[in-house]
Amino acid sequence: MDYLRKAVTKSVTCLRTLLLIGMFGCGDSVSTMAVSDQKSDEVGAIVSADSEPRSDEDDLTNAMAQAAAAIDYESAEDIGLMARFHFATHTKDFDMAREFYRKLGYTTGVGGFPLTNTHQMARALGMFDVCQYELAKGEVISLPASPHSANIDLLQFKTPFNPDPPYELPNHLGMAYAALLTSDLDSDVAYLESQGVDFLSAPFGEGGSRYAFFRDPEGVFYKLSENAAPLSDQSRQMHLTSMPYIGINVSDLEKSLEFYRKFGYTEVTPLEQTSGDIEEAAAWGLPAPFRFKGADISIARGDKHVLRLIQWLAPVNLEPPYPPPINHIGINRIALMVPEIERAVDILRAQGVPFLSEVAPCCSGTGEDESAIVHAIDPDGVFLELVGGITKREPLPHPTHCPPMEIKMPPLAG
Repeated sequence: MDYLRKAVTKSVTCLRTLLLIGMFGCGDSVSTMAVSDQKSDEVGAIVSADSEPRSDEDDLTNAMAQAAAAIDYESAEDIGLMARFHFATHTKDFDMAREFYRKLGYTTGVGGFPLTNTHQMARALGMFDVCQYELAKGEVISLPASPHSANIDLLQFKTPFNPDPPYELPNHLGMAYAALLTSDLDSDVAYLESQGVDFLSAPFGEGGSRYAFFRDPEGVFYKLSENAAPLSDQSRQMHLTSMPYIGINVSDLEKSLEFYRKFGYTEVTPLEQTSGDIEEAAAWGLPAPFRFKGADISIARGDKHVLRLIQWLAPVNLEPPYPPPINHIGINRIALMVPEIERAVDILRAQGVPFLSEVAPCCSGTGEDESAIVHAIDPDGVFLELVGGITKREPLPHPTHCPPMEIKMPPLAG
């Protein structure tokens, strides 16, 4: 029981740290419980990798209070969205995927979260007929050089497991890809190709504004982009600097703009590009010239992160995004940070936003948390996970038809 107590305490401290990273950015000075690939003298200001949490005030509740205090609600309909926490991608082989992302530059990460959790947490992921889900492994991995959150929630589900492959092309409806910015595109392409990485084409575009799509080992798309002349650094194998946006393909741009405005995406910049010739089509893996309309949307506070919404006009692929449960290989959800989750849900429900389930206390595995998650569903079926504070309450009883609840923890780091 002492092991379990310490493990749960560390997992809560890890989540607290991630919330602060999501709000204020992830730089080299930040480290956490179970941070990988960092020397002992690099332990950062938030929490030492070798210490217990300093006090009850150093837990997730304090992190959420800090975050909430930083928000001035602009109206009664403002949910207080302040950061992109991470996006989640699922894998059938965690160790293989983790090594791949480490090569990209994702050298730090936070682990220590429960492998099993409450039935409420299973319901929050659309696993309504599962008593408890179980992970094989998981870690929220980070890009240390990024000025704001570029976190990826990398998970391998054990139960339930979905082996279906991700989207075949980056114009599929839903969250089809994430953009990664590099300061040396040619060098990064050459390095990744030497590691056997699959690119859809050679880099396309004019110098300083080129891009190339590649797949991770399981077929998840990333758009490797440059926005300036190369800044060569021969001491590094990869030169990623940030995750400028996540690409979401929509069936009706105007409808989606209105939907995302309810969450706080009030800054809208229409895309200048509306078409591409056959050469550029090849960069997207498409067989013919294309047409689309789109916009970059962002929040005006916090990390000011960007989502890129695109409605494809030709070719069009209206096959629905990944259905629940949320365990599909590929980019399956975006986690967004709000100060008070129940307030946010009430505001959004009043405006007709649907949710996959009720709010679920998260993420210690006990149900006694003062933070929670819930998934909103956009007009095309994309899952937007809200992460925020709640008032602590008595845990709901475990379903009577289920075996006794069991909290499984990964081995403690160190």
